[in-house]
Amino acid sequence: MSAEPPIPVTLLTGFLGAGKTTLLNRVLTEIGGERTVVVENEFGAANIDSELLDEIAPGMVRKLNGCICCAVQVDLAHTFRSLLEARAQGNIAFDRVIVETTGMAEPGAVAETFFRGDDLQVAFSVDAIVTVVDARHIAVDLRNSPVAQSQIALADVLVVNKADLVEAAAVQALQARLLAVNPLAAQHVTVQAALPAAAVLGQGLFDADRLPGARIHAHGEDEDGPPHDHPPHEHDPFGSLLLVDAGPHDLKRLQSWLDALVDERPYDLYRYKGLVHAADGSRAVLQGVHDLFTLTRRRPWRADETPMTLLVVIGVDLDQAEFDAALAACRV
Repeated sequence: MSAEPPIPVTLLTGFLGAGKTTLLNRVLTEIGGERTVVVENEFGAANIDSELLDEIAPGMVRKLNGCICCAVQVDLAHTFRSLLEARAQGNIAFDRVIVETTGMAEPGAVAETFFRGDDLQVAFSVDAIVTVVDARHIAVDLRNSPVAQSQIALADVLVVNKADLVEAAAVQALQARLLAVNPLAAQHVTVQAALPAAAVLGQGLFDADRLPGARIHAHGEDEDGPPHDHPPHEHDPFGSLLLVDAGPHDLKRLQSWLDALVDERPYDLYRYKGLVHAADGSRAVLQGVHDLFTLTRRRPWRADETPMTLLVVIGVDLDQAEFDAALAACRV
């Protein structure tokens, strides 16, 4: 009897706030979320996106915190071995895996997880690295972040998102720049990450031989030694805050605080998101990157949920006490 074909793994990457989760939501909705495991990695202590994704694919989301390409890489391998065990025992059925990395993860190190043990290499196959690019903010991100550079250099598919927020000529110039950096990647231009699942899944484009060369290009240094023994990669100098407040909060006050905050320091805030216990009893969702954010009422809190405002802020020069006080001032 022939061995089972390896399970395809799509690595979904892109810098903070580029639109990875929006794209993932669209893909899962299109395919129904069935027989697809999502491994969700978030930087910080709260699994905001994981909770929202779990509503689309109940029971199929696995969560990892921290930098997925460092200590968490061990947990990633453990997660995939656990998936194999659960599948063999009939506890879960899946035909593909999508790994959404934190916006601060270097995709090459994530891909190498699947070459660190014969069991993973036989059972899984990296299908493609899909990188979402924020057309409005990528110039700033590339200047400030070697990780953003690596994500583009290693991509098999580049999704140029938020094209509606810049001029058409700027989109064309960005595409030309991306082509110069990575001529092998397929490019798609999107608004709100509107892309068919067929453009993301089943690409069969990943080539492991590209990893060392792409990492040399990104870091400007050679890589000696065994293929799994690469030097530590460079981290971006960001920190994160976790803001927790029982609330409830007045959404107009919260909106006013955020408006003032992004006017004062738009480029200190790379990513901010979370759930808000709104005064009307609804569960609102905050999604923001740099100077752009949305604050949207969603469904009411369920009986099995504890209403709570839970926000994650990623950026530089963040003061916990200052942010805690500002959020408290938005209470009803």
